[in-house]
Amino acid sequence: MYIAGLMLLWCSKYLSPTGKIDVFYAAAVILAVGMAGQNPPLRAFLADQLSDEIENPTEEKQKEIDDRTNILWRVARFSGATIALVSLRNATREMAFGVSALVMGANLLLFLFGYGLSCYKLHKPDGSSSGIILRVLKAARRNRNRNYPQTEKGFYWKTLPQPGLIDKSNGQTCLKPKVLFLRRLDKAAVIDERTLPVSPKEQKEQVLGGHLCTAEQVREVKRLFTLIPIWTSFLGCSLVAATGNTFFYEQTSNMADNIKVPLNVLFALRSIICYIISFMFSSEIARRQLVTRIRIGVKMICSALCCFVAWQVEAHRLYLIEEENIDPMDSNQTISMSVLWLIPQFILLGLMEGLATEGLQEFFYNHVAISMRSYGPSFSECVLGFGNFISMPFVLLCRSWFKDSINTSHLDKYYLTLAILSFVCLVMYAYASYSLKPFHMGNASEEPLLQSHASTEAEEGLPPDEELKEILVHGTDGLAESQLTWNVSFPRRRNVANAAAATATESQPTKSFSFPSRSISLRLKDKKVGESAANVDSPEHMEEPLLQSHASTEAEEGLPPDDKPESHRD
Repeated sequence: MYIAGLMLLWCSKYLSPTGKIDVFYAAAVILAVGMAGQNPPLRAFLADQLSDEIENPTEEKQKEIDDRTNILWRVARFSGATIALVSLRNATREMAFGVSALVMGANLLLFLFGYGLSCYKLHKPDGSSSGIILRVLKAARRNRNRNYPQTEKGFYWKTLPQPGLIDKSNGQTCLKPKVLFLRRLDKAAVIDERTLPVSPKEQKEQVLGGHLCTAEQVREVKRLFTLIPIWTSFLGCSLVAATGNTFFYEQTSNMADNIKVPLNVLFALRSIICYIISFMFSSEIARRQLVTRIRIGVKMICSALCCFVAWQVEAHRLYLIEEENIDPMDSNQTISMSVLWLIPQFILLGLMEGLATEGLQEFFYNHVAISMRSYGPSFSECVLGFGNFISMPFVLLCRSWFKDSINTSHLDKYYLTLAILSFVCLVMYAYASYSLKPFHMGNASEEPLLQSHASTEAEEGLPPDEELKEILVHGTDGLAESQLTWNVSFPRRRNVANAAAATATESQPTKSFSFPSRSISLRLKDKKVGESAANVDSPEHMEEPLLQSHASTEAEEGLPPDDKPESHRD
């Protein structure tokens, strides 16, 4: 599609003026579709080739892959911009379109040649995150007649029920984040009360049939949809970027060019600044959530400043055209204003794009689940590319400011409108960013058990005469949310012989029995997906394996049973 659009623009030089206009609109649509389908898949393909054959890479490994992908991606784009600047310096627009189409065609043939020789890593598709979104929407529609549960056990959980991830109000229970217009999505994970208790087999059949989703999947989809309000605040920056690709270059009309500065130099300056800013924010510290939010805020400030500077430059240019009696329809006449006046707005445009390119991806990664992170590049490209589509309706909305020539138009008013819109978007972003909290899925099956095991090992170094030992299993959501705490107590008994000797002398060493803390971990880790948690979160079932283990230890050591503790006091 991209090559076809370039070929149409190249061949338009042989057509009449009326035919050129028709071909231009057709080529613009084809190029937009080609650009939308080119960058995200190509970047994902590059990351796939740089990654090792690991099904579920760790977070550190994934960051390493992303760093290598970003470096090669920036080097390739910067090299292409530099080569185009040097080789197409004196070329016409039609010639530039033709050379670009030929280079793209040669690269396509080279890619197909490498595919034929099996030079690439090919992996089997493992599904798409969009499938989760569709399943949740379908299940919510099918379960629309079900009632909201009273407790967290009314939801279908992949692991254990987590009270810290739900919100109770008005006698009903909903999954966090609590958003009014996303409330109905919770019904995708609601278990039908008429069929309770539901066996794991029946729940699995409902999942396969599309009638039930896990509570974790519903939370992932809800969190993705909560980004829509803050996503709208980025539209101002996308409009400014689209304007920089069009009207900023048209401002060179009638400007003096004594030092012969080609337009490609302004494009190269913008690209160089964009890449430098991207490299500066590639460190681990720059990826923190607070830094990412500040980075996007500075991007919006640069967007407003860019439009403000462009407004002042255009107002001064139109003033000189009228003051020096320049014919507005004659583009060959020059005014006493150099092309270098446009450098500040191109610098600010490069700063804005450099802060936005990777900043939007990091912002997306910080606020969605890991399974949704594959949409990161597509998300940033969609936000920045959406301005190209809405720029045309926005221009039509302000069509009274645009005439047959740029010298008779009022781009200064258009730039001022964009500056005001960018400032409004900055205020919207500040409020939405303050209200939006980072996303934490929580983990009820692994993290709490590790904490329990760590606390048990730490307490083994305590004095042997301690009578009680508590194991706390916490279920957290990462923030100041309610916690689920299980307190399991059991006695630590001494050896009978040492206890008798202790009555005669306190210096006699005693022997303590440590609790086998891994029994809880093994018991909970063996829990199958979709099982009900009723047999786990009750204290009786939690203490049963502990008492059995303690009884077996007493039997091996020859201790009397626990029903006569009064005869074996320390």
